Amino acid sequence: MDSMKPSRKLWYTAPAEDWNTALPLGGGSLGMMVFGGTETEQLQLNEESLWSGYPAQWDDPACKEHLPEIRRLLFEGRPQQAEALCRQYQVCLGGGSDDAYYGSYQTAGTLFIDSPAPDTAGYVRELDLDRGVAQTRFGPVRRVHTVSHRREVTASRVTGGGPYAMRFSREQCSVSYAEEEIVVRGQQQGPGAMGFCTVIRVDTDGAVAVKDGCLTVTGAGELVIWTSTATTYRREEAPEALCRARIAAARSMGFDAVLAEEAAWMEEAMGRCTLSLPADPTLEALPTDLRLERVRGGERDLGLVRLYFDYGRYLFIGSAWGRLPANLQGVWCGDMTAPWNGDYHININLQMNYWFVDAAGLEEYGDALYRYIAFLAEHGAETARVMYGCRGWVAHVLANPWGFTAPGQDPLWGGFLCGGAWCCRHLYEHYLYTGDTDFLRQYWPVIEGSARFFADLLTEDPNTGYLVTAPSSSPENSYIDPVSGQKTSVCAGPTMDTAIIRELFEITLRCGQLLHLEDELTAALPGLLKRLPPYRTGADGGIREWMEDYEQWEPGHRHISPLYGLYPGWQITPDGTPELAAAARKTLERRLANGGGHTGWSRAWIINFFARLGDGQAAGEHLQALLAKSTLSNLFDYHPPFQIDGNFGGTAGILEMLVQSHEGVIRLLPALPPDWTDGSLTGVRVRGGYILSFSWKDGRVTEGTLTSRLGGTAQLLVNGRRFSLETEPGQTFPLPV
Repeated sequence: MDSMKPSRKLWYTAPAEDWNTALPLGGGSLGMMVFGGTETEQLQLNEESLWSGYPAQWDDPACKEHLPEIRRLLFEGRPQQAEALCRQYQVCLGGGSDDAYYGSYQTAGTLFIDSPAPDTAGYVRELDLDRGVAQTRFGPVRRVHTVSHRREVTASRVTGGGPYAMRFSREQCSVSYAEEEIVVRGQQQGPGAMGFCTVIRVDTDGAVAVKDGCLTVTGAGELVIWTSTATTYRREEAPEALCRARIAAARSMGFDAVLAEEAAWMEEAMGRCTLSLPADPTLEALPTDLRLERVRGGERDLGLVRLYFDYGRYLFIGSAWGRLPANLQGVWCGDMTAPWNGDYHININLQMNYWFVDAAGLEEYGDALYRYIAFLAEHGAETARVMYGCRGWVAHVLANPWGFTAPGQDPLWGGFLCGGAWCCRHLYEHYLYTGDTDFLRQYWPVIEGSARFFADLLTEDPNTGYLVTAPSSSPENSYIDPVSGQKTSVCAGPTMDTAIIRELFEITLRCGQLLHLEDELTAALPGLLKRLPPYRTGADGGIREWMEDYEQWEPGHRHISPLYGLYPGWQITPDGTPELAAAARKTLERRLANGGGHTGWSRAWIINFFARLGDGQAAGEHLQALLAKSTLSNLFDYHPPFQIDGNFGGTAGILEMLVQSHEGVIRLLPALPPDWTDGSLTGVRVRGGYILSFSWKDGRVTEGTLTSRLGGTAQLLVNGRRFSLETEPGQTFPLPV
């Protein structure tokens, strides 16, 4: 390392062993994984929209014809028979995510750069999070890489080596080599499938030739390699022409200018919200993988916690700025068929990706998500009409760039009804942080459409008189049917459905009032809200997952769905609903006692649960477990396999431990882990349009400021004391400590 002081860098003393240890660069639409090999460098490329698959008919009209019978069986206590019908009718046409039409996010391919490496002394590879730069150094060799948000190119400079041989590898495409460039062209299979192109341009002071299926360079003091990838997805411009135009614009600037421009972009975004925790200089001097090994062995490293927080924001900035939202792997994927298709699972995963977007001051980085939700609403209106005979729109669990909103191919996991409704909370949360009524008005049809669907869909449970969803399921979980003793998933009125719908109806009412858009729907919602089932506790003292107190098929299941109202929702709080908060804790304890939290994203969710319960000790322990058990050496979250939501959920959890504002009160240090005795947090945003910066020592806030962007009355809880501040837009106040 160049310095012993804490820095936002990952660094290593050996090349990446595989894709999971390479270092990610991202410019939103483009991604690159840098391996840092000595004799062979690998630069694996991605473009956010490069998918197989194509638009198709996946909504089954037979579903609505069989809904009455399915509901009757459920209400008669015959869920096995109801599930059998759901397997026939409450599923998509075709094979769903296993079908060719659904497709998968794919690699754009890999550029290999071969060069002799007789001297590998002093090997270091590093990733500078502040500047968005990956470097590899050994002997005389220096390689510098970046991916430009603004120019939509990757840029690499290589010096001190040679001669070089460059080759490109990808399945299902053509690769042509010409003087100073490699051009990759491909066309996916299927009606309406996309075409794509990658252009690679080499600038050098050496001699370039095409030889033996490679681009060779001899006598070079320097190579500058530019790449750009584009597809035909929702775009009229030809991909090759677009790639060439981007590269030409970047080359006219020059490598140093592009590098500096991207560094400025990253420094500004990364600097919006910063965390400081006590860092041990001895540990800061260790490579990142060795620090992680220490944590796996039970040691503590608050500097690594801070680096993990920074890395989560870095990955988000690198993958969320584009036309599509960050997917299950952000923007990085080395496969032709990604795990779970690298898609947009909306039964928690896509939502978790964006939990911290506003709090970390990255407001505009949520735009791709908001546009995508509106895109799903357009397609989901057809699913609502065809499959359920309802107005409004619905989206279930699976979602892709083609607008898939139907149930999945298996009702065990694919029949969850509230994925789209869950997405709507992100629209309202953005308003709460920004006060942007124009934004809220723009997305009002999306929120209103989701509420309208459930107003149409809800049906009365004749056994209780409550309005419930039927059929549905609690995400990916199953219970034991008390009659047959069999594993069963399909049900009526799972707790998560009711929590999301209650929240959706309340949000719709608030938005209608704010925008003066009350209509017959908003007039009906208060009555519907009164008829939703309340939370119930089970024999174990925890919150029930289903209407009935069923026995869990898998007591340690990764989806802790009945606690949606605790986090990310606001229906369960220790102060407002202490009995439910106590029951939520029992639910967590039982899940954990039975092996829960075994996936990275589930562990991240648990951190946020305990933060909302005000338990800093437990939240800190589970953050430690996330690092020790579910983090790869390049700090990617490990589901397994790699899945980026755990990184983003963990980052959100760190913020949730330090600041909360979901109850209308800004709470500082609501769940501080005991060993985080001193620290500071700057630039964090909270609901109501406020920006906070503060320091703490010995677990107490010592100083800080609050800036009001919107004006209004700020309610604060600082060091156990409640304060009220009257503010005007633009005013900054010292915190009353």
